[in-house]
Amino acid sequence: MDRREFFKTMLTTPLLAPLLLASIPAKSDCELYLIADDPHLFIPLILKELEKFKQTYGRNFTLLNSHPQENNIRRTLIQEGWRCVQKPIQADLILSFTPLGNAAFPSFTLVKDGKIWDIRSRKLSYLWREINKNHSPSLCLTIASLKNRRSDLLSGELVTLYKDGNLIERISLKKKLSKSFRTQEGKITVRVEDGKAWISESSCRHKICLHTPPVSLAGERIICAPSHFLLEIQGQHSVDTSIG
Repeated sequence: MDRREFFKTMLTTPLLAPLLLASIPAKSDCELYLIADDPHLFIPLILKELEKFKQTYGRNFTLLNSHPQENNIRRTLIQEGWRCVQKPIQADLILSFTPLGNAAFPSFTLVKDGKIWDIRSRKLSYLWREINKNHSPSLCLTIASLKNRRSDLLSGELVTLYKDGNLIERISLKKKLSKSFRTQEGKITVRVEDGKAWISESSCRHKICLHTPPVSLAGERIICAPSHFLLEIQGQHSVDTSIG
């Protein structure tokens, strides 16, 4: 699968469509998109190569949602010297999972500053070819975001809201309000109070966004994938994304 086909596959995936279609730059230092049934076999090697390009800042990781290989991923990373933490804000590496709409040949790509990163690495080039040619089609998409540590303590000022990839509203975090929006899943309600924002009501089928804690730091996000709805705290860098 070439890079064009890779992103064509991701654009048919509800989780990624609202972000990619809106052309919202990735706020983490680097993001890895990996299609494979056994991502734990490949993530450590990719991370080691990224260290050569100074794309890793620490050794803490977390998983945002349930992953079919989460036990293997956790065990493999711990063996490589990583430490599992509970809160995304404490993590340097944030992993998440979403099923693809259709099975695709295993592959991976890297995104840096919102653009495909054509990293010059012989090991990664070899790994890319090996994954693509020698493994069966997969429905498993793993996203690994390497967080920019400089943004950890930046308080946000605005919450920006996107629906179907389009910016629909900006709200000051100094306000106190509750506002509802119609989505393809029904309705979603955003609550802003005490400098924080969260989803207080949602008709989506997953309900993960509804149970996500409030966000307040610059770059923090809550994504409701079924509703194609994104809530993001405005700032220079992203430190956390909650997927629901």
